[in-house]
Amino acid sequence: MSETQLNEWRETCLVALCEKEPDRRMAALDRLRRILRKETHKFSPLWVDFAHAEVKRNGNFVSLRNLEFRLLRYLIERAGSLVSREELLRSVWSYNRKASTRTVDMHIHTLRHKLEKDVSRPELIVTVKGKGYKFVARAQKL
Repeated sequence: MSETQLNEWRETCLVALCEKEPDRRMAALDRLRRILRKETHKFSPLWVDFAHAEVKRNGNFVSLRNLEFRLLRYLIERAGSLVSREELLRSVWSYNRKASTRTVDMHIHTLRHKLEKDVSRPELIVTVKGKGYKFVARAQKL
């Protein structure tokens, strides 16, 4: 869950707890369900639809391979948080043991070429030197 979704979730939970009327409490619960099932995300030039595995940049479709899409999704779901290479290898590639590979770096490089405006100055996926990567783009309300 992204930081934005988490904040929205917390806010809605507080509202639900304070509601005394059953109908209004149920409406708050419906909002919580929608937050959890959110499948479409907008980040300035980038639009991502998890349900249909579609990505657009500035309104144009971006062709991503399955693994690239899974990597992007994993990063978006953890937006604002540091994700190590080891975590990505375990979670996206399903590696079970510690691996020394440049696979993650190469896939991040490819994603940046497809998604970033200026690859030399990434605004979506940034490197935290010696640690891993962060998806740092701010989500916009749809």
